[in-house]
Amino acid sequence: MADGIPFQEAIDFLAGKVNLPTKRWDDLQHAGHVRGFAVAGVVRDDMLADFRAAIEKARRDGTGFNEFQKDFDAIVERTGWQYFSHGKTEEERRAWRAQIIYNTNMRTNYMAGRWSQLTDPDILRYRPYLQYIHSGSQHPRKLHLSFNMQVWETTNPIWRVIYPPNGWGCFCDVEALSERELRALGKTGPDPTPDLQPYQATDPRTGQPETRYPGIDRGWAYNVGEEWLHGIVPQELRKPLPAFDPERRPAEDLPALPSPTVVSEEMLAPEGLTDDDYVGRFLDEFGFREKGYGYFRDRSGGIVSMSKAMFETRDDAGNVTGSKSNKYERGPYMPLLAATIRDPDEIWVDWAAVTSGIVLKRSYIRRFVLPDKKALFVRFEWTSKGWIAITGFQSADRYVRKFRTGAMLYRRQEEE
Repeated sequence: MADGIPFQEAIDFLAGKVNLPTKRWDDLQHAGHVRGFAVAGVVRDDMLADFRAAIEKARRDGTGFNEFQKDFDAIVERTGWQYFSHGKTEEERRAWRAQIIYNTNMRTNYMAGRWSQLTDPDILRYRPYLQYIHSGSQHPRKLHLSFNMQVWETTNPIWRVIYPPNGWGCFCDVEALSERELRALGKTGPDPTPDLQPYQATDPRTGQPETRYPGIDRGWAYNVGEEWLHGIVPQELRKPLPAFDPERRPAEDLPALPSPTVVSEEMLAPEGLTDDDYVGRFLDEFGFREKGYGYFRDRSGGIVSMSKAMFETRDDAGNVTGSKSNKYERGPYMPLLAATIRDPDEIWVDWAAVTSGIVLKRSYIRRFVLPDKKALFVRFEWTSKGWIAITGFQSADRYVRKFRTGAMLYRRQEEE
């Protein structure tokens, strides 16, 4: 809120998020934080909803940090949440953690809303430049300080990396400038684009390669506004997860699925392998066969845990009773099951009713055309009960659409 006027774009950004329980801050990355509302260490749906309500109130009503800290204290008292924090006293620990949650969420939704305004065609026409404004911190990050007062065109790709915030506690900002205002600064044009010299590192959770930039905190080298407006979910599907409804049907305006992937014989596993070999072929696709387990970061930015347990059958006592890796003779499709998680057509989250109550399920779906021209539909679902992998030869849109419910986290973009 500014001058008593609600910041509608920032409110809209928050409204489109999906509550996603997480154990660690990097359970989600980049676009995952744009689409998902998460508080590291909060895995209970009710707690997450309370934190979100407190942040939404702060954004909508401009109530500020002191009011949010009261909400934080009330949530901790009610739930007994044991959270990670810094400080010598309990008061200091609570204040530190509340500040992290508040600042991170308020800064990202504010800057997402700002990007929506700054890239409006009418604004771009008269103010085509952005000036980086350093926060004035007493202990500045050298890279952020080096950008201070520098000007680049709003359309310059550099903003996909350095658009604030650029790290934990970063309060840097931008200001839109007209051509006349640029000249008034004594500049004849935008400043030279900085050469940030990205380097390749690895995700410490998954071992997957990731690009990092010196001076920008891990996980912050992206433009929250650009990802929101032009990211991995079509604009018409950027909706929050609705409440559980056993009778819910798919939306009427769902776009068609991406085109099925044509499969060659080389993409399939041989027939006649043992159950363990088929599980191995699946794990091979992620490099996990030797260890038998591992973590993978999916296309929506979320962490997926994998092991041979995904294909084990168990009795009511939890004892392993067999393997479902070649159930219905689907063993040769194991590489395609892996491809469905690695590069799905779509990822959805929705509520599911189980014996213990209502749980959040995460669904990966993808369609293939097999070498014999037969269509194959693969669906992977993860709930608190574990993994369910389903393959079938019915892949028409009208059939698949009944599995496309809840909130979309990712959609594969087809090459034009």
